[in-house]
Amino acid sequence: MGTSWCPRCGDDLIAPSAFDSAWRCSRHGKTLPLSEFRRLEESTIAHIRDHAEVPLWLPDPMPLGWQLSGLAAVGDSRSRYRATVAAFRGPAPLGGLGEWLIVAEEPAIGLGASYAGSDGSTPQHAASGRLAAKILVRGHLNSIWPVPDTATDRSAYIGEAAGVWLWLIGLPADAGYAVLENLAISDLRHRHVRIAPPAVRSRWLRPGRQQADGDAAAQSGRTAQDTGTAEGQSRSAPDESSPTGEDGTET
Repeated sequence: MGTSWCPRCGDDLIAPSAFDSAWRCSRHGKTLPLSEFRRLEESTIAHIRDHAEVPLWLPDPMPLGWQLSGLAAVGDSRSRYRATVAAFRGPAPLGGLGEWLIVAEEPAIGLGASYAGSDGSTPQHAASGRLAAKILVRGHLNSIWPVPDTATDRSAYIGEAAGVWLWLIGLPADAGYAVLENLAISDLRHRHVRIAPPAVRSRWLRPGRQQADGDAAAQSGRTAQDTGTAEGQSRSAPDESSPTGEDGTET
């Protein structure tokens, strides 16, 4: 079983009990659980496709040298998935390796802002600044704007697509520049693709990480799952609702 975290801060959650049916964060109270999928394979995509209320975005085509490095979702079997995040790893535009997180979420979930290290930007707030880019979303041009108050080790852009919020977070900050280079994304719920096992799993799917944390984990040879285990095992979601079952789907 995998761990379940608060989408706003990344803290471990208190699981539902016989006396309380809600997931709870000690800092943010009642919330929906964020859980990472252990296996990146077609059956996982099929599971998300059947249970998500929001898109699961994938660059289409994938930038040269990049590959999928992680998937996570916010929700359970009762709420369905109200937010999704896909992580991608590859060469950064200015050299070295970078990672993207592409988030689709309903308002008030807080996942994108947490990844960005922001106090909670909205598309309306970010739109008060200059236009950052136009990206192609399911064949249509969409505007995205830079988030002004991100953590210093990353860049973030926000917009709206398919009726929900769209976040793009680049780690390190220069990795986000790739969104300015003719980025196109498609919804994996409506597209069948082959998923290759990643050489390295994303370290960034648990909110609250800083660049130094990720660098230390990489130097010690840990994967995202190993790092999460080393930090402490949390209460896991019930079998019928957890996206982190043995095969990456509901059990």
